[in-house]
Amino acid sequence: MQIRKARFDTKRITLTASLGALYIIPRTIPLDRLIGISGAITFSGIVTPVLGVFLAPSYGILAVFLGTMIAAFIPGSAGTLKFGGLDFLGGALNVALISLLIRGRRTEATLTYVATLGLFIINPNTEIFVGANLPNLPPPFQWLRLPSPPVPYLWLHLVALSVLVSPLTRNVQDSFVFGARKDLAKAVLVVAFIGTMIEHVTGGILFASVVGAGALRFWPAIFLVYPLERAIIVLGAVLVCTPLLLASRDLIARYRLQEK
Repeated sequence: MQIRKARFDTKRITLTASLGALYIIPRTIPLDRLIGISGAITFSGIVTPVLGVFLAPSYGILAVFLGTMIAAFIPGSAGTLKFGGLDFLGGALNVALISLLIRGRRTEATLTYVATLGLFIINPNTEIFVGANLPNLPPPFQWLRLPSPPVPYLWLHLVALSVLVSPLTRNVQDSFVFGARKDLAKAVLVVAFIGTMIEHVTGGILFASVVGAGALRFWPAIFLVYPLERAIIVLGAVLVCTPLLLASRDLIARYRLQEK
């Protein structure tokens, strides 16, 4: 029994290393420049559904950590370390949340998402509405003040939370194992969207914590840009992960149920 378990662990570690290597590739490719600090947002989120399917949350976190650290030292890589090396946390939560959803652990996934949103909200260097730090108008219009947008900064994150608790995620695991191409693509879209939004809000927490009060002046610009960035990542995930997962159905059936 111990020999079988050792072989099983070896297979999981090998799979983790392989998927960590897969994570490195998009991690080196820039998507957009970060606002307020040096560095770039990368395309790493386009492969997280694949990692979430094959790896349990703990192994998924390990794969992201290894991939992040290795990508940071590749010459010319966009995946340089930020926030003192803690930027792997966003990708780690992304993969962990997807892994939980695919294994039917929706309650744990929801609690993780809500807790992360809560940490963002209570941070003194974040904003719910960004109007307080919109720039003043030039003279002679300096007496005017632009109002905050009528939607909160976290509006798209709240949309993702609604999707997370909706029937769309109730049996999402079946689409990865048995679903036709259309159903699989829809499932990838759903989990990639939720995953990239928890990654984004985690990055916001790190940004606010590291930059401090200076972060307050950047939220209006981030508010305008982040929906487009997240849309590109989700679309990329659908285009990349759907054919990969469709071609890996036998492996999915074998590995998805090995660890709940």
